[in-house]
Amino acid sequence: MKKVWLLSFNLLIVVVGVACQLVGQSTDKSMLKPGDEIDGMVITTGTAKAPPLWAFCSPALENDGATIADCQVPPLPKLAIGHTFGVADPALQSMDWSALAWELYLDEQPIDLEAFGIYDFVMPDLAPYPSPVREVFRQLKSWDVVLINPTPGAHTLRGIARAEADLYKWAVNLVIEAPYLVTGSMK
Repeated sequence: MKKVWLLSFNLLIVVVGVACQLVGQSTDKSMLKPGDEIDGMVITTGTAKAPPLWAFCSPALENDGATIADCQVPPLPKLAIGHTFGVADPALQSMDWSALAWELYLDEQPIDLEAFGIYDFVMPDLAPYPSPVREVFRQLKSWDVVLINPTPGAHTLRGIARAEADLYKWAVNLVIEAPYLVTGSMK
């Protein structure tokens, strides 16, 4: 009887120990790196050769300190998603990005931004003040994150940039449209 009780007690200790270990384990998903796949899409670099997500978005709105954008994207082979929505603030753009704490999530999966790197580009803009020169060029930065073969349906993109005393947040509700079916003939 003592042996059965001792064996039962040891088995109980093992089961409780394993259960506690499982509860203590992190459920964090690993960070996406270039070449990884998520929901049938490959995430990689190459922003220079991919249309930017912001080109398919309605004007971003400010809500509770976060910038929110809604985007309808046609079927595309590539889509650059590393732009910072509403965070094109000249002060932030001129800062050393390595001094900021960045987070970017695609469908709640964290992206390892350091593995992707930064893409610098120039964008035309209107002069901020009355000037004989109406158009100026702004130097901007984005993360070099590209989706290959974005899957149709709803996706979310969430970003956070932390400076010393400032917090910049953005969220993108992104819908990739299904490929168009062409039937019949045109006469």
